[in-house]
Amino acid sequence: MQISTGFLKLAALLSTIGLTAAEWRYLSRPDLHIPRLEVTQNTGKTADGLLFVAPFTGSPVEDEEHPPHQPSAYILREDGDLVWSGFASYYSGWLANFQKAEYQGQDVLLAFEGKHNSAHGHGHGLLKVLDKSYNHITSIKAGHAKLIDKHEGQLIHDGKSALFQIYHPVPRDLSSFNGGDPQREWIVDSQFQEVDTRSGEVIFEWKSLDHVPPSHSNITLTSDQAGNGIGSVEAWDYFHINSVDKNHDGDYLISARDVNSVYKISGKTGEIIWTLGGRNVNDDFKHLDKASHFSYQHHARFQGVDEEGREIISLYDNSAHGTETDIGHAVFDAPTSSGKVLLVNTAGGKNKWTVETRQAFYPPDGLISKSQGSTQLLDNGNVLVNWGSEGAVTEFTSDGKAIYHAYFEKGHGAQNYRAFKNDWQSVKPSEDAALVGYAYGHLGKLILASSWNGDTEVASWRYYGATKKGGPLKQLGEVERNGFEARLELNHVKHDYKEVKAEGLDKDGKVIIETSRETVVDNAPLPPDYRQDENIGLNMGRIMISTGMNVFSHNYGVF
Repeated sequence: MQISTGFLKLAALLSTIGLTAAEWRYLSRPDLHIPRLEVTQNTGKTADGLLFVAPFTGSPVEDEEHPPHQPSAYILREDGDLVWSGFASYYSGWLANFQKAEYQGQDVLLAFEGKHNSAHGHGHGLLKVLDKSYNHITSIKAGHAKLIDKHEGQLIHDGKSALFQIYHPVPRDLSSFNGGDPQREWIVDSQFQEVDTRSGEVIFEWKSLDHVPPSHSNITLTSDQAGNGIGSVEAWDYFHINSVDKNHDGDYLISARDVNSVYKISGKTGEIIWTLGGRNVNDDFKHLDKASHFSYQHHARFQGVDEEGREIISLYDNSAHGTETDIGHAVFDAPTSSGKVLLVNTAGGKNKWTVETRQAFYPPDGLISKSQGSTQLLDNGNVLVNWGSEGAVTEFTSDGKAIYHAYFEKGHGAQNYRAFKNDWQSVKPSEDAALVGYAYGHLGKLILASSWNGDTEVASWRYYGATKKGGPLKQLGEVERNGFEARLELNHVKHDYKEVKAEGLDKDGKVIIETSRETVVDNAPLPPDYRQDENIGLNMGRIMISTGMNVFSHNYGVF
């Protein structure tokens, strides 16, 4: 059987594209190496909005050799195309809990920024707030000479105050728990604060050791799995708050992972109103179904009340605990992790309190995450579940059907603490727009690519060229913008262009951004998707304006 030359060329082309696609993803921003999102399911029936994520490497060696190569805050489209990268210029250090928030009547971005202690599952840092142009507005710090932990951070009351969690080691008499080893004398007093975002004044503070004894922990001190208690760095994290929320009545809801419990706390006295124990003997509720049990949970949130007056609570049920320090043993309490919505009924006396499952959401691929995770109830009734240490995210319909599923850097152990889906409209990002021009005289080809990190308003890009530096500009074409980067490919170019420029236009045709004039690069290596015969096309846009030349426009998305 004879194989045609054309077939061999095509095979070579496809192999080249597969190997080098990531390096050529955005011609205008080769410095951005965004996390690769592999979508394995998308029915097209998902809720409107963008993904707010901050994936990081699951490798014990946190460097750029392990994907994602640029761990940071990202706003992504469902197909993985970039909207905004917060890498280096906006956030530095380790990022978590990246989300849209409200501050003084404006939409803002919020994230934890600081140091991550992967071996002990906590961090130290602050909350950083950016405006819709991605400028730094304010940073929020803990009061009473303490440091914010990575697990929780949210703005409430239109940004007038902030909620966050604190990992605070203290020395205590642990003789009842240390197995006779007097060196084991440090324990984590897990705390949370609500602070005034302007003055920094502490509005409310709660400390676990004042209310819940260490004997309630599911992770013993002598197991060494949550710290061995020898020194403040190895303090026993018996309680481990990983989420804090507040309702309209002024009461708080916290998730305490290492006691397998969710607590409702009085905002007036600090006393525990009720304890919802997932798989823990310290439980104020009768569970009416098996699914209402949970363990090592994350992201507990108030969701209002139903028509019968029952409180609605959402959470992420890990049902697993890992061995971050490689000590002890992993715990698995269920076949998979899940997102859950529970109904909490406190009518009648305490002996009549019940909890039952309203909704449960199980992963398409049988995922069970030993750490991290989130469950977000979306405005259209769908639910977004982030699978934490498994580095995946799924959107479900309200009846539990998976309609979207994707992995971050699948096969490389990438993780993502929480994921959110929201709408987002930027206002003229503070960063310059980018433009690059590549000329291939021997092919009569000119390729232009432009982008503007974080922009959501540009509807089309208009391109210009000059045959000499500083010379008059001639319009070359205009392309619709359908993704992070737009491209214009000109074939049979008769002129030798030395400089190019681009304008970004909004939906009404108004110019809202201009790039600087950029020098055209001659005879650089062809990007992979242009290494093809003329009849093998990968054109991903549509011609809007032609100036007499053979024009192809590329709106460049995900390979």
